[in-house]
Amino acid sequence: MKTRIGELRREHGLTLKQLGQKIHVKDNALSQYETGKRNPQLGLLVEIAKFFKVSLEYLICESDKRDYSIASDQEAINLLQLLDNRKVIFDNLSNETALRLAVWIENHNELLSSEYPELLKTAKWFTYETIDEADILKHFRNNRIVQNDAFNKIEKLLVLDYQDDNIDNPYYGPDATDVLEFMRQGERIGVENYKAILEEMKAMPSYTPDD
Repeated sequence: MKTRIGELRREHGLTLKQLGQKIHVKDNALSQYETGKRNPQLGLLVEIAKFFKVSLEYLICESDKRDYSIASDQEAINLLQLLDNRKVIFDNLSNETALRLAVWIENHNELLSSEYPELLKTAKWFTYETIDEADILKHFRNNRIVQNDAFNKIEKLLVLDYQDDNIDNPYYGPDATDVLEFMRQGERIGVENYKAILEEMKAMPSYTPDD
């Protein structure tokens, strides 16, 4: 998939590592997204577009227009009319603009009702769509932060602690090949079965090197 991730990152003067830290993504994964070797999930694309304040369609090179302005009431009305006529779709707007338009709609219901009643249905739909998008994005981001934190802890145990004999609390657990095999077997037997095995492991007595 062709994207403008690299272009926008360089435009903002960020290294791969710096951008990765800001959006909680490994820099090597970002590098592959930029070169098109891997395709990021839709939720991550939306978050990256939000970070750079551009539309999703601009980020994925389906539009050359970064965003739409709503600096005045008339611009907000014009944008609602474009949405109503389907000349603009939700993905044409940046997250920031969508939120600003949704707030504008909430604050100008009387204006819409009296002067633009034909836009009320679209305005209501747009507000709900913006709220749903924000909720989904928040859930996706929180889940990805948890997963990224887990990856970092795994890396510390398997790469740093496992290879360092001078640390206070050395790691004696499964090595990288064991973890990989558990992942493969877990995929083979299914989520419910490997979670049941994990619960059994948690119930087992703790082992210490002196046992």
